[in-house]
Amino acid sequence: MTTPGPHDDAHPAEDPGVTADEVTCRQFVELITDYFEGTLSDRTLSRVEEHLVICDWCGTYLAQMRATIDSLRTPEHESAPEPSASVLAALRARAARK
Repeated sequence: MTTPGPHDDAHPAEDPGVTADEVTCRQFVELITDYFEGTLSDRTLSRVEEHLVICDWCGTYLAQMRATIDSLRTPEHESAPEPSASVLAALRARAARK
């Protein structure tokens, strides 16, 4: 899982957003999926974005999550290589023995 950031216990969560004036690092980690999906309330989104301006840890976490998502969208290999004739022959021979 993730390591909590420096402001973790400052305020409780809501919606699961924010009831206080600031978002904590722990709340940001809990809200990141909603942040990416665009489902945060305007109030919570505003507080999340304010937190990102002042918290390098959460900014780095956000960048890492974006990089992970982007890497999953772009496959490294277009397709698996075709098995060689010798591999196919070995598989057929094994299947015939059963």
